[in-house]
Amino acid sequence: MNNKKLLIIIGVAALLVVGGVGGFLAFNGNKGKNSSNSTQEYAETAGKAYDEAKEKNVKEADDPYDTKVDFEGLQATNEDVYAWIRIPGTNIDYPILQNAEEADDYYLNRTMDGQTGLPGSIYTEKYNTTGFTDPVTVIYGHTLHDGTMFSELKKYKDKEFFDENRDIYIQLPGGRKKYQIFAAVAFDDRYLMGNYAFTYDEDFNKYISELKACMEGNVDESIDVSFGSKVITLSTCIDEYPDQRWLVNAVLVDEEWY
Repeated sequence: MNNKKLLIIIGVAALLVVGGVGGFLAFNGNKGKNSSNSTQEYAETAGKAYDEAKEKNVKEADDPYDTKVDFEGLQATNEDVYAWIRIPGTNIDYPILQNAEEADDYYLNRTMDGQTGLPGSIYTEKYNTTGFTDPVTVIYGHTLHDGTMFSELKKYKDKEFFDENRDIYIQLPGGRKKYQIFAAVAFDDRYLMGNYAFTYDEDFNKYISELKACMEGNVDESIDVSFGSKVITLSTCIDEYPDQRWLVNAVLVDEEWY
């Protein structure tokens, strides 16, 4: 075989290799795009499901405290629904779920209808009661690019917004609760339920002191929060700081059982 023929064979082989690799990359690139589109479409579908659940089962009132929730209707979809949270001034208006048997983060990436994926759910862990009777109840939710779930908790970074939007309302099958926000801060990513024994005054007071000492965020020192108070902590991620959490904290100021 002369050198000219050898060079032609090598050139053809090289083209076949490059073409094959290019085809493989193009195929996998398209797979990635389709997967991304599917995820986005699913998140949009799940979001619509939450909107439909709200439209069907929640009757809002001029006073958010008077909101009526059909928990039987919600629990027909998922028996783990046990409360409804609403924060005026934000789009946070969702059911709260808790599962007593599955992993702690079961609802982090599982929707109310039981499907796995974003946007997940607003949820608490089984270490908290479903009556919000613990010293501190931690409520989790995603921060998402579409602004749903707990994304708008970031609004409380703004001092004016913090000052003007302090109320959180929680509806339960047998009652209702009203909370007043006293701190919205960037905190470290410690697992709160494992790092504090909130039923002991020393740990409870330590947690409140650490919240108020945070450098980033807003705190109202005039609101009395002491051992014996009932606190909710709304926890979500901070995209740019994965080792931190954005915590919005509120203390119970009114409740009614019926």
